[in-house]
Amino acid sequence: MKIKEPGVLERDGIYFWSAGAYAKENLFYPLWGAVYRLDVPYRVKRSYLDAFMLQYIVEGELHFELRNEHFAAKEKEIVLLNCMEPNHYWSEGPARVKWFHFHGNGVLPLLDYIYAKNGSGHLNQFYGEKTEIYMDAVLQGLKNKETSEFQFSHEIYSLLCELAAAPPSQISTSDRMIQRAVTFMREHYREEISVQDIASSAGVSLYYFTRLFKKLKLQSPHLYLLNLRMDEAKKLLVYTADTIDVVADKTGFQSASHFIRAFKKAMNMTPNTFRNYFSARKV
Repeated sequence: MKIKEPGVLERDGIYFWSAGAYAKENLFYPLWGAVYRLDVPYRVKRSYLDAFMLQYIVEGELHFELRNEHFAAKEKEIVLLNCMEPNHYWSEGPARVKWFHFHGNGVLPLLDYIYAKNGSGHLNQFYGEKTEIYMDAVLQGLKNKETSEFQFSHEIYSLLCELAAAPPSQISTSDRMIQRAVTFMREHYREEISVQDIASSAGVSLYYFTRLFKKLKLQSPHLYLLNLRMDEAKKLLVYTADTIDVVADKTGFQSASHFIRAFKKAMNMTPNTFRNYFSARKV
């Protein structure tokens, strides 16, 4: 006899997937998923599940208590859950929801970044409309069993990356501040500028700027500037005959020796070896 979930009026699924050892070690992968048509008294309350979950509201709305917030997710909105944290969701009327659980090595840092931008995990229509195609691809793959583990990983990763992006119309003051700092670095990377100089260009203290930059760019301002200089140096090595001293001077390094050390640390080869590699390809 089939067990009926209270409040689940109709469902397409649940469809299950068992990931292989390689996927568990290296990829993002789904666990199970379905499409539900719901009504009262549908309710789920969990304290822990070793998984993550995405829910897309097709019709109606679903209520959530998640990350110390209560909210109602409405049509075309999406909710991201870390099921290792307490979560509670329920229907207070008719609704239709697409959902799947997933896992993967490296998922959590990306989720933490998304939560840092939106602490509840509740994302509006802008995100829902951009990600429904990935939701559908994962659910269809679960249903037909014809999707490869690499394709599953691509769909889930692409979906999460969309959730990590800021809507163009909702760029915050902090985002604009960091963009000013990035513009300053791009205009002055050839000069001897310090992180303090960059913070001043953004109009904030060094301590606040460093913390904010790392939060939004996922790297320190010092490393961002170094990488900017390094990318410009690579162009000069490939497309010009400038000496190493000239390349170092044009890209803001203190000396040729400093440039060579930094380049070797970043690329595991010397600037000349890098240049010769591209020269060899042109023959």
